[in-house]
Amino acid sequence: MTTENLNYNYRAVDPAGVTHGGFLLARSRAAVVEALTQRGLIALAVEEGQPGTVRLWRRLSRWTPALRPRVGQVSTQEVLNLTQSLASLLHAGLTIDRALQITASLAPRESSRKLAEKLLRHVRAGKPLHAAFSASNQRLPNYYLSMVEAGEVGGSLPDALTRLSELMGRQLDLRERIRSALIYPSLLAAMVIVTLIVLLVFVLPRFETLFAESEARLPWSTRAVLRIGRLAADYWWLALLSAGAIGTALLAWLRWGNGRRHAHGWLLKARLTFGVPAALDTSRLLRTVGALCGNGQPLPVALKVARGTLVNVRLQEALTSVVQEVQAGETFSVALARTGSFPALAVQLARVGEETGHLHDLLLSAAGVLERDAQRTIERVLSITVPLLTVVMGLVVAGMIGSVLIGLLSINDLAF
Repeated sequence: MTTENLNYNYRAVDPAGVTHGGFLLARSRAAVVEALTQRGLIALAVEEGQPGTVRLWRRLSRWTPALRPRVGQVSTQEVLNLTQSLASLLHAGLTIDRALQITASLAPRESSRKLAEKLLRHVRAGKPLHAAFSASNQRLPNYYLSMVEAGEVGGSLPDALTRLSELMGRQLDLRERIRSALIYPSLLAAMVIVTLIVLLVFVLPRFETLFAESEARLPWSTRAVLRIGRLAADYWWLALLSAGAIGTALLAWLRWGNGRRHAHGWLLKARLTFGVPAALDTSRLLRTVGALCGNGQPLPVALKVARGTLVNVRLQEALTSVVQEVQAGETFSVALARTGSFPALAVQLARVGEETGHLHDLLLSAAGVLERDAQRTIERVLSITVPLLTVVMGLVVAGMIGSVLIGLLSINDLAF
């Protein structure tokens, strides 16, 4: 666990029902909750302060329809805040309907308030909380309803919601960190493309006219650059059509047939991916299975529920065989190792967990290690990619400008 203090935004309520909010520097969400508890406050929502690039992304999503959540659906962050609020209020001894009522009244957004009110109506109509979530038509992770139902059946709903909020919080943090890390390289790549388009389509044709009026024999590099610029200026529409056709064909290949399966298999085996896709998918799987088992779910049931957290089709197929073998009496670690698709760390810690009787704890530990390793790998790759992309951009632009200058010098030599 990192020892670096992070900035957390919190919302809390005191015993009198007065809402409090602000920022705290702490090492983790649990430390923030503990600090608020010492102040006599009940934490409703604790969110890590996001970098400016992620805040910019969220602001853009408010104005860009393509980035907004679907109508009638609340974001994952809002579901997390609602879950944290319910867990805190239920731990404080409130009933589920009273907790939902307070959550609805303190919801910062209209969509969150409507969801809480909808859940409250279903609960007051006699439905358990998991059935209320199901009837709300809110998109939720596959494991969400199972964990809520297990908590209600076992009489430990506050603990189940706490574990659920921790699970969702970790996954959301990882997703936001990766998205934040990818924003700058994406902007840099876009700048490279725009710069090349401006040079090829608008700048080089002007020099072509100048060179055409002279009788100088241009160097091969100048002729090549001018030829590329002329092709880009004359056939840019063909390039766009070709790129669109190739993109459409690629998407169709990935969605239908065996294209997606082959692509996901390549992601698992290719050295260029550094094992990051397998590590991220496996960490989500292990964290979900560990949380479900710790919440009282049998291992085969937890594996079936957690299968929906896997993105990679090959890993989904491998997990299906794992579930079948576990149901037939095989140990989880042996079945996991037999697939050959999951990281060795997951297999080793699963075996240790089975031997010591602390399977869910070891699975959660393995998930944390895999997440940290994947994040470090992504940061290292990006730390190399960004300067490399900058150097490549500089060399390309310098090569074009140098070729044009050489052509200009050849004209001057002819004049003198």
